[in-house]
Amino acid sequence: MARSKRQITPDAIVDSHSIESQGYNLSSGAFKNVNIGPKLKPLQSDATTYTTNATTAIDLGQPGKQLAVYNNAGAIGSVTTSSSVIANLAAGATDASGHVGIACPPNSWTYISMGDDVYVISSAATLLVYMIEDDSYLLPPQPATR
Repeated sequence: MARSKRQITPDAIVDSHSIESQGYNLSSGAFKNVNIGPKLKPLQSDATTYTTNATTAIDLGQPGKQLAVYNNAGAIGSVTTSSSVIANLAAGATDASGHVGIACPPNSWTYISMGDDVYVISSAATLLVYMIEDDSYLLPPQPATR
């Protein structure tokens, strides 16, 4: 069975103890508790165009990406991911290849880990699709070794 292996660039490695020190607020004697979300980036649909509209399948270029999707509508929407170009599937619908329409509830965020998939397509322009900035990446699936 082929497996993907997550990698990280050496300059992105951070000492976990340093992170704890930076999160501590000496004045209050406690850890900071403000929610800090991920850094969101638009999708790159071609060499010069950036967008959050994925109503046409977009190639993210590399497996292992993570997405944040905001459904800016009062109705459920869906996002479908795949390793090749695919049509969007309705929320909860599946196809013969095992793809599924990932449900995106109205007026809320949905977070999606792409795994080995590189294409994303959404059901409507009201689904704002962002890529979460991440220094790690997946290598293409490698044959399993014993």
